[in-house]
Amino acid sequence: MKGFSKFVVAITVSATALLVFSCENDVNEIGSGIFDGASSNVYYADVVSYNTNNDSIRSDEQVLQSGILGVYEDPVFGRVKAKFYSQARIGVLNPDFGDNPKMDSVILNIPVFYKTGEDDITIDTTYVYLSEGQEPSDTATIRIKRTYKLDSIYGNADQPITLRVKEVSKYMQSQDSIHYSNPALANCQGCDNINHIETFFEVLGTQQITKEITTYQTKKLNDPETELPSVVYKVKLNKDYFEQKFIGNEGSSGMGDQASFIRNFFRGIEISTVDDQGFLFNFQPNSASFNLVMYYNFDKTNAEGEVENKNGALPLFFTTYWSSSPGYNVQVNQFEHTNRSSQFVNAYTNPNTVEGDPRLYLSGLDGTKTIIKINQDELNEIRHHVENDGWAIVGAELNFSVDDSYGFKKPPYLYAWNNYTEDGKVRNKNFKDVTSFYNRYPTFVQFNPMYNFDDDDKKYTIRITDYIKEIVEKGVVYEDAKIVLSLGNFLMMPTSGYSEILNTSNPFYSDRAFNPNRVVLHGNNTEQSDKKLRLKIYYTKK
Repeated sequence: MKGFSKFVVAITVSATALLVFSCENDVNEIGSGIFDGASSNVYYADVVSYNTNNDSIRSDEQVLQSGILGVYEDPVFGRVKAKFYSQARIGVLNPDFGDNPKMDSVILNIPVFYKTGEDDITIDTTYVYLSEGQEPSDTATIRIKRTYKLDSIYGNADQPITLRVKEVSKYMQSQDSIHYSNPALANCQGCDNINHIETFFEVLGTQQITKEITTYQTKKLNDPETELPSVVYKVKLNKDYFEQKFIGNEGSSGMGDQASFIRNFFRGIEISTVDDQGFLFNFQPNSASFNLVMYYNFDKTNAEGEVENKNGALPLFFTTYWSSSPGYNVQVNQFEHTNRSSQFVNAYTNPNTVEGDPRLYLSGLDGTKTIIKINQDELNEIRHHVENDGWAIVGAELNFSVDDSYGFKKPPYLYAWNNYTEDGKVRNKNFKDVTSFYNRYPTFVQFNPMYNFDDDDKKYTIRITDYIKEIVEKGVVYEDAKIVLSLGNFLMMPTSGYSEILNTSNPFYSDRAFNPNRVVLHGNNTEQSDKKLRLKIYYTKK
């Protein structure tokens, strides 16, 4: 199972000022959209590429196909800490806790992605309730211990980290509210800063976690197989706190309907880490196993008039935008960035917008981007050849070479979009290539093919054939045109089994908000001429 490596997509934004500014023979008509480069001529056009960075990206439930938690630091991009916030829904309205209720325990369950290979799951079975020397019968009770290795984990996996849980103290707004990753930045100038999510001081619980999770199951030896225990991190919370808040307020109107519960009674939780070193991991906020369960006991009088002690449970569900059940909660990932290297900070605070930067820095969980401008004189030259020399453009691509000296694990995808001005307004839209060269995603996608981990040629490709053909063959003009490159990929539609792009026009629906990867690329101004970023044009002559 995969988290960011499965969904591999970045953030959703309705082009707000915060994010924008901070904030004829198409190739796909030639068979499947893959052209024969060997039978084509090649022309290279110069580009200018430089760094930029917004302090915030959209990171609410409408982009969180996966969530992320933890901490990681590297010498270039510095340290990032990930927090996760979620409203909750009460499992039973107007709960009746019975007579003399007492809270036994409160557990927060955080479902994770885990590896499923034979070598990744360790199973240990033991008999229980047997006396020394006793032979087990067919109905003997066994205890099965399963240990899973986490998937979708990034950083120093050998360094345990501690998760911390608090209660949100301020209403987190409604489902249509947009939240961003930097709590210090409001959505717009003069707006109330809803991204600053306040919590109560008291810590509800902590739990140290590692790269492995162990589950336990008790059953009779010959009983039929049952559903396996969920693979979750379990965080034990303060039972006295929840007893006072829930049992102590039985009958409260705040537990009578979901709106009152979310707005006034229990506004949500914050999950964070107290550590400065460790790892980042993806988890599954859209899983029914993501919940908080209060276990309690109470007295009940039976038909004979005897008082029996019974057990009960009251769950809170963190229902997500991506789950199949109706209704969902506000959920937000936010990030704290510190200890960034001077080379990285200088790259995006002092970019060379005229000659281009030698290195391009991209990472998930923040707004790092590369701006690429194609030399207009060379576009005019290509247009001249098309109009006068019979050139037919059959392919156009940007090839990005990785600077492998930093040792970063290579991300599966990079993606890009079209940034231009129209009627005096900045537009951010996906290239038409996203749909023009689209088959079944991601197997045959030609716009931003997955990094080839088998060949590991240290190159990424963005194919913009349609875009270039529009300009040089059809005379389309994009005012102040820029290509924006980011780390990540498009969000996938759950209803398609994560095989189709969720929104083919909005570039901000992507996985940046839960993608921990990072990469350093060679720009057009690199000192290594063989790795220089250029536009590669494939053409044939009529």
